[in-house]
Amino acid sequence: MATVIAGPGDTVLKVYPASLDRETRTALEREQAALSALDHPSILPVRKISELADGRVALRMQRCERTLAGPLPLRDVLVLGETVAKALAAAHRAGVVHGSVTPGNVLFLRTGEPVVADFGTALRRRFPHDPMHELEFIAPETVREETMDERTDRYGLGALLYLALTGEPPHRTVAGEEPGTRIHRVLTGPVAPITRPDVPDDLVALVDGLLAKDPGKRPAHPEELFAARRPGEPILVLEPSRREQPPPPKKSKRGYVILAGICVLFAALWFGFAAGNTRPAPVPTPVGIELAPPVDRGDHVELSWTSNAELDYAVILAEEGSPDPQVIMAHRSTQRRVDVRPGLRYCFQIQGRNPQGTYESRFEPIRGATCKR
Repeated sequence: MATVIAGPGDTVLKVYPASLDRETRTALEREQAALSALDHPSILPVRKISELADGRVALRMQRCERTLAGPLPLRDVLVLGETVAKALAAAHRAGVVHGSVTPGNVLFLRTGEPVVADFGTALRRRFPHDPMHELEFIAPETVREETMDERTDRYGLGALLYLALTGEPPHRTVAGEEPGTRIHRVLTGPVAPITRPDVPDDLVALVDGLLAKDPGKRPAHPEELFAARRPGEPILVLEPSRREQPPPPKKSKRGYVILAGICVLFAALWFGFAAGNTRPAPVPTPVGIELAPPVDRGDHVELSWTSNAELDYAVILAEEGSPDPQVIMAHRSTQRRVDVRPGLRYCFQIQGRNPQGTYESRFEPIRGATCKR
């Protein structure tokens, strides 16, 4: 449907094969305005709509590192599912349908976080794509009637989760299959069951519901159901023991103190979510994480750390003036580049987890920030 060309800096141009008529241009601008107003962290925005010298329309967007592939560890599947479900729900509330929730439209930023790209139906109706492209991920009603609505987006979410859990599309590709046979199989054939042993039954039920051939049987609010069906016990809040609990931190008289204590709670929620039904054991004192002083490069910071244990890591970032910290998953990596804004002060912490417990590094500031728990 379009050609992606590397642009200057961190941008790409997505170039479509012709110009836009007035109706399509108006619909496209309306969709992008609604998405821009959301400013949703998991929706990749279009930075600019432009027209090339030959009349073709081009969208300027942020360059991303890779697209979705599977299978993934269960914790990553859970994060992916909730991220995409929330992005879709936000767009739907704003009146925008994605229209093609497929692996090629789930991208990953340099920081590793997934984002959903290419929201909207205006360009899809103006430039129909090859009907056989990613057919195994498309809702049956889209294949039959070119329907694109909220329910077809939910089917796409189910297809993404199926790929992330199994490494295969819901309807497996058969080499050399005739197009008519392939379409008939997607429209009428059953989805192969998920047999992965570490996937809990409630997550399997959620995916099955999203992949229902009858649009009316798909969960109406998957973002809520996904959170409700996280495997395991309710989220555990990991806090210091009562005798170690410090008093509430106070801002410095100049207002430059970054209150990073909420990082502990926020990251604990993430780790409890990803850990499933494993209740953290008491933290073994020999395990430690050492965060090296951050290297400030102006528009980004380079972080590196070490540990004497094998852990799954997350970077906790507190920005001056922001009430909530950011959590950036690093998995087993021990280094991460993090984008920052020039002139603001930041505090960083590394949190790690294994089946025996959760561990934290000390806070490391940049630009004179004061970090307090």
